[in-house]
Amino acid sequence: MPRDVKLAANQFVVRAGTSVSHPVRAVAEGFCDSPEFYEARRPFLDELVRQRRSAHGFTAALSAAVELYDHQLDTVARVLSDPVLRYLLGDEVGLGKTIEAGLVVRQLMLDDSSAMVLIAVPATLVDQWRDEIRNKFLLGRQLGGQRLVLISHDELGSVPRLRERALVVVDEAHQLLPHLDRRPALREELLAVPGLLLLSATPMRGDPTTFRDLLNLVDPVAFPRTDIAAFRQRLLQREKEATDLEVLVARKASLRQRRSVVGDLMGTHGNDPAVVRLAERCLAETDVGGPYWAELADYVRETYRISRRVVRHRRNTGPTEDYPVAGRRAIFIPVDDPAQVVVDEFLDRYRDLVNEGGPAVSVAQYPFAVLNGLGGPRTLLHHLRRRLAVRPGGAAAVLSRERVLLESTVARLLLAETSTRTVTALDIVQERLNKGQKIVVVGTSVAGAQDFFDAAVERWPGIVGSHLERTAQRVREESVAAFLYEPGARVLVGDSSIEEGRNLQGADVLVNLDLPIDPNRLEQRIGRLDRYARRVGPAEVVVFTEPSSEWVTAHLQLLRDGIGIFNESVATLQRRLAEVVQHVVDALLAKGSEAFLFDVDELRDSLAAERIEIDLLDELESVAVSTSFDQGSAADLRAADADVGALRAAFSRLTSLQGGINLRHHEDQRGVVRFSVRPGERILGLPDDVVPAVRPLVGGEWAYERSLAVDLDGVAPFRLGNPLVDWLDQYLRTDERGRARAVVRPSRNVEEPTLWLSCDILVEFDASHLASETAAVANRLRRRGDALLPPEILRICTNALGQAPSPSCAEVLSADFDEYRDRLLSGPIWREVLEAFPAWTELCRLAGEAALEHARRSPAVTTAPVAAAHQARDEITARLAILRARSHQLPSEAEREGAYQEMRLAEYLGQALVNGIEKPVMSVIACGAVVLWPSR
Repeated sequence: MPRDVKLAANQFVVRAGTSVSHPVRAVAEGFCDSPEFYEARRPFLDELVRQRRSAHGFTAALSAAVELYDHQLDTVARVLSDPVLRYLLGDEVGLGKTIEAGLVVRQLMLDDSSAMVLIAVPATLVDQWRDEIRNKFLLGRQLGGQRLVLISHDELGSVPRLRERALVVVDEAHQLLPHLDRRPALREELLAVPGLLLLSATPMRGDPTTFRDLLNLVDPVAFPRTDIAAFRQRLLQREKEATDLEVLVARKASLRQRRSVVGDLMGTHGNDPAVVRLAERCLAETDVGGPYWAELADYVRETYRISRRVVRHRRNTGPTEDYPVAGRRAIFIPVDDPAQVVVDEFLDRYRDLVNEGGPAVSVAQYPFAVLNGLGGPRTLLHHLRRRLAVRPGGAAAVLSRERVLLESTVARLLLAETSTRTVTALDIVQERLNKGQKIVVVGTSVAGAQDFFDAAVERWPGIVGSHLERTAQRVREESVAAFLYEPGARVLVGDSSIEEGRNLQGADVLVNLDLPIDPNRLEQRIGRLDRYARRVGPAEVVVFTEPSSEWVTAHLQLLRDGIGIFNESVATLQRRLAEVVQHVVDALLAKGSEAFLFDVDELRDSLAAERIEIDLLDELESVAVSTSFDQGSAADLRAADADVGALRAAFSRLTSLQGGINLRHHEDQRGVVRFSVRPGERILGLPDDVVPAVRPLVGGEWAYERSLAVDLDGVAPFRLGNPLVDWLDQYLRTDERGRARAVVRPSRNVEEPTLWLSCDILVEFDASHLASETAAVANRLRRRGDALLPPEILRICTNALGQAPSPSCAEVLSADFDEYRDRLLSGPIWREVLEAFPAWTELCRLAGEAALEHARRSPAVTTAPVAAAHQARDEITARLAILRARSHQLPSEAEREGAYQEMRLAEYLGQALVNGIEKPVMSVIACGAVVLWPSR
C-alpha cells in the first residue's frame, strides 16, 4: 500500500545543474556522481569521436542523405580546405556536381551559424534543386528564410546586397553568362561575394571564351576579360604540354624522344630558372628510368596549370571508377513509313532550288528543313505549315519561288499517312508499360512531341506527364515529380526543354521520336538517364531507323558508327563534335544526305585521339587528390559509417535511465527511428530551461543505416552534423553528470585503502592559432588538422605518485560499477574515506597531473604530432613552392599577382596548421576516483 515517508532536510540533495569544466577538480572537491552515468554515456561519446576521426571533420557528408563516393568527398574536401571559397565544379555530366555543391553548402552552414547562402539555377531546375535541398541535404528548415535562398537565373539580378552572402552557387553557370553581359552590375556583385561555386560541365577543350569567362568569375585577378587570343594560345600550349609531359614519364619513350620534349619545354619556359636547371639534368641523363624526367614533368605540370580553381572528374577514371553510372543500351526499331519518300524528295528538291541561286534567307533555312525532315513526315508537315504562315517580310518568310514547293509538299503529306512513327512509338511504350517500366519520350520538334503527348494522354489517361516548351513551369514540375516518385509504370513526354540539367535516372527507357543533328544535344538527352543510378542494368535507348530513307540512314550511320554515341558517353568530345556538326551543316547544300557520310574509321580514330588528348589535359590540370580524402581514407570512412551496431547500442544506453537523457524513441521494422516527445512535455533528465531548445530537434525521421536515409525522402542519418547529434555532443561535454564520479570498491589485493584516478583525456588539433579569423575559417583549419592528426581519447589510470596500476589492478579498476559490490562515494562513507585520505584534495590533484604527464609521454602527443607535422610541412612546402614559382613565372601580371596573394595566405594558414598539430590541446573530459578498500 502507498504510504507517506517523512524525510529530514539533510536527506535531500539538489543537483547543482552547472557544467563541469574541470572534472579532476570536481572529484577533488567531492562533487561526484554515480558511475552509471559515465558508463552509459561513454560509448556514445566514443562513437562521436570515431565519426569525427573517420570523416576528418566533414560532418556535412556524414549527416546528409547521400552515398559517400570518393570523387565527391575529394571535391568537398578540396573546396572547403581552401580559405578562398571560389571554384568551378566541372565534373562530367551525371557525376553529381549538385551533390558536391550541396555538401559544401551544408558544411558551410554547419560551420557558421550566421552564413547566408544563395543558389541560382535555371528556372526549369528550381523544383529539382528544392527537392534535393530538402531530401538529400536536409536543409528544408533553412530554405525560404534569409539563410538559404533558392532562385532562378532570371531573379539573380534583383537580389539585394548579394555580396553579403557567404556563398553563391550557380548551376549551369554557362547559361548565366549572357545575363552578365547585359547586366554588368550583376557581374561586379558576383566578383565581390566571398564565396562562389559555379557548376558547369563545359570542358576545357570547349569554347575558350566561355571557359575564360567562367574562370574570370572565380578568379578575376588571374583571368581578366581582356585578351582572349592570349588565353586561347595558353590553352593550346597546355594541350601540347600534356602530350609532351606524358612522353617524359612514359616507360617506352626513348632518350631521343624525351630529349626532344625537353628541348620544346626549354623553348617555351626558357626564362624559368627551375625549368632550365631540371632540363639540363635531364639532357645529361642517360637512364630513361632516372628521377629527373619525372621531376621536370611534375614541376611544369604544377607551375603552369591553367587554374587551381577548377575541379573536374570524368567517368571511369581514378576516384570515379566505383561510381555507379547507369550506362546505355540502344535498341534500333525499323520503321517503314510510306510518307518518308515525300520528305526525302522535298529535301532534295529544296536543295536544288536553293542551289539555283536562292537568297541568304533560303540558305539559312535549309538546315532547319533538314532537321525537321529527319524527324519524320509529321514533324516536317508542322515545320512547313509554320513557314507558310509567316507573313511577308518576316525573318523566315517563304519566297515566292519556294512557295509552290512547300505548298505542294504540304498537300502531299496531308494526303499521306503521317502517323506511322507516332503509332510505332506508342506500341513501343505500351510494351514497356506492360513491364511496369518508366519511359521518357523525347522529340526534337516541339509540335511532334506535342502530337505524341496528345495521343499518349488519350491512350493512357492518368499516367502521362509533359515537359514541353509550351507547358507551364508548374505543370512541368508536377509531371516530373509524379513520374519519378509515383509508384508503377508512367510516361513523361518532353522536347528540347528536358534535355539539360534534369535528373531522370529513375527512368528505365528513353524513346527518341527523332534525333537532333547535333550529337552534343543528343548526348545531353541520353545523359538525363545515363547518370548516377542505383539499379541493375543500363538505360534502354530506343532509336527509330528508316531503311528506305537515305537521309535518316546517313544521319544514323554518323551517330551510331562514326561517333558511337549509343555505346558510351561522348560528353567530353563537345569541341570535336561541334566541328563535325559544322562540317555537316556547311556541306548540306553541296552534298545533300551525303553530308552525313564520313570515313567511319577515320572519324573514330580522330575521336579516339581527341579522348586521349582530353585525358592527358584533364590529368595534367587536375589537382592531386585531396589528402583529406584519398581513396584509402574514403574507404575507411565508408567502412566506419556502415558499422552501425555500436552506434545503435550506444544511443540506447545514452537514452536509458542510467544515461539520464530520456529521449524516448522507437525504431520500426524498416529501421526508421522516431522520437515520441510531445509538445509541452518534459524530457526527464534534462533541465527545463534546456528542453525548448531540444524539442525542435527531435522532429522528423532518422536512421542508423545510411542506405535507408538515401532511399527514403526526409529521413536523416543519425550522425555528427545532424542538429540533434551536434547538440548532444556539446551537451555531454558540459553536463556535470558522468563527468566526475567516485566509488569505493572492495579488493582482496590491497591491505590498506588506495586511491586511483581514471581520466579520459581528449587529444586533438589546436585551432586556437587562428583566433583572429572567422569561425568558418577556423573550422576549415580544424578539419585539416583532424585529417592529419585525428582526435583520440586516452584513458589513463594513475595514483598520486604517478604510478600506473599493474595489469591485475587495472582489470579491477576498469570493471563496470556493480551496485551489489561497490559503494558510491557519497553520504556517511565520506567520513571513512577522508579518515583514510586526509589529503584527499591534494592526492586527487597530484593524480590528475600525473595522468596528464602520462598523456604527454604517449604516442598520441609525442610521435603522432611529429609525424603529422612533418606531413603538413611537406604539403605546405610543396604548395608554397608551386605558388612561388607561379607568382614569378605565369605569363601575365594578373596571374602572377593572384598566385602571390594565394601564396601569402597559404603561408599564414600553413604555419597555423603546423602549430596546432605540433602542440595538440589536451583536455580532461571525464574523471573517476576508485578507492580500493581491503575486503574483510
